[in-house]
Amino acid sequence: MSAFAAPASATLARAHADQVAQLYAGWHRTSVSMLLGAAILCAVLWGHASPGWMAAWIALIAMNQVWRALLVRAWVRRRPGLAATRRWGRYWSAGSAIGGALWGFAALVMYPDSPAYQALLVVCIFGVVLGGLNLTAVYRPAFYGFALPALVPLILRVALDGDQVHLYLAAVMSVVLAFILAFGHQLNASLTRSLAMRYENLDLIEELTAKSRAAHEARAAAEAANHSKSQLLAAASHDLRQPLHALGLYIAALAARATDAPWQSLVASIQRAVAALEAQFEQLLDLSRLEAGALTPAHVRVAVAPLLARIAKEFGPQAAAKGLALRIAPTRLAVRSDPALLECIVRNLVVNAIRYTDGGGVLVGARPRGDAVAIDVVDTGIGIADAQKERIFEEFYQVRGPHRSHAHAGMGLGLAIVRRLAALLGHRVEVASRVERGSRFRILAPRMSPVARAPVQLGRAQAGPALAGTLVAVVDDDPLALDAMSALFETWGARVTGGSDLPALLDALGRAERYPDLVVADLRLADGQSGIHAVDRLRHELGMAVPALLISGDTSPSAERDARMAGLLLLPKPVVPAVLHAAAQGLIAHAA
Repeated sequence: MSAFAAPASATLARAHADQVAQLYAGWHRTSVSMLLGAAILCAVLWGHASPGWMAAWIALIAMNQVWRALLVRAWVRRRPGLAATRRWGRYWSAGSAIGGALWGFAALVMYPDSPAYQALLVVCIFGVVLGGLNLTAVYRPAFYGFALPALVPLILRVALDGDQVHLYLAAVMSVVLAFILAFGHQLNASLTRSLAMRYENLDLIEELTAKSRAAHEARAAAEAANHSKSQLLAAASHDLRQPLHALGLYIAALAARATDAPWQSLVASIQRAVAALEAQFEQLLDLSRLEAGALTPAHVRVAVAPLLARIAKEFGPQAAAKGLALRIAPTRLAVRSDPALLECIVRNLVVNAIRYTDGGGVLVGARPRGDAVAIDVVDTGIGIADAQKERIFEEFYQVRGPHRSHAHAGMGLGLAIVRRLAALLGHRVEVASRVERGSRFRILAPRMSPVARAPVQLGRAQAGPALAGTLVAVVDDDPLALDAMSALFETWGARVTGGSDLPALLDALGRAERYPDLVVADLRLADGQSGIHAVDRLRHELGMAVPALLISGDTSPSAERDARMAGLLLLPKPVVPAVLHAAAQGLIAHAA
């Protein structure tokens, strides 16, 4: 963030005013979330907490929302100007603090004796905070005012039980809280700067209209502002991916160590929450890049089979967790498209299909259609009514069904991104659906000559033995990511050594007194250093072609191109642990 000049105070004031207005405009979603969450918590703890406390607590929750409704009514009636915005923001933040304190109070007075119900209480309160992140992070005082009073009392109450498991759980919850606060803070900063730049661009347009004599200068300034916005999005992408990447690795390592059934359930719930957060984050960044015009497709020949194999490897475990079958039809077809953007389209369609399907499965395949190839994603989900078939491609629109779980709802951005990316690539999108029977989404891309048949391995990687006893060398300038990577690989039986740069890694390998079996390097290191260069130098120093892969929060086409030219596999942050395990296992087995 420091690489960009701070917006002027006037544009920041307008950006803050816009953020406060968004709070008041979304009050109904906030109220529904609070009341629904309170009802779910009382239902979960019924019989394990005092009915009197429950009644009093939910009454206070309702009173707080009624007060907020009156506050919104006053806001609409008065339409306060820019000067009064900060005061109205304090009013809303006070309501957020009261709401957060009520959830923290619930953790103290309704804390059950049963470990299983304690886990449910933890999941409910963390779920309310994570579920409301996109509503509260728009205004920083409201975000902190809700998150801290809601979660700190819960963590203290768990720690008060005093035994080793509860103290360990409290420590893990503290780490998750820190990640939530860091993510909310950085997301708010990114949104604030984006809004400020939007007003700066509007001012430039007004100046261009009023002063035709300065048309050339105004146009150059607008282009510079757009370039800065693209740089901001790239920097925000990298900075926000870092904590999510480390969090995902920590959670996977914790899942491997949690052996008691109640804690396995709790960790699984946290994993689902983090996965939902990662998916929403990816969609927000994709939409931001599309709106900024920061995506330029590079059309090349793309083999469909490897793309579908990657999709199957990434989402097979997610589908299996819901009891669904994710099947990939074998194909030799190839299309003319941008490989990264086409994969993003198919990923969004598969995510949507799994999310809206509760029984049966999802089938992904490709078939020729004249001069085109039809890539189909077919599910047995809730289906889409005819009246909704156009609206589903609107931003923030979501299909509601009788089996639709609010806890697993997305943000309604996936299909909007699909349509925009397809238009950018020149591909056609078709949808066919029957309510309660399922849906078929189809992408039509130009057909190219088929590829030679090759077996596509879709099985899940076997855990443990292929990595047990191996030495993994990690190069990453983020200490948190380095520590998380070590914790995860150690659960797979590997030994890890690493450093922030090549000299530090060589020192660590000298102390280990053996050659590494695998190198994992961050693509973008400190001081402009490259992970590709670090891998090349390490191989030169060791005198052997050590298997290596790259990880990066930079998802630009140039990053993928650099990795491909170096002959290295690139995994985007946040890295999916199952994909990392399969990649590491495959590279080591191939070298052997």
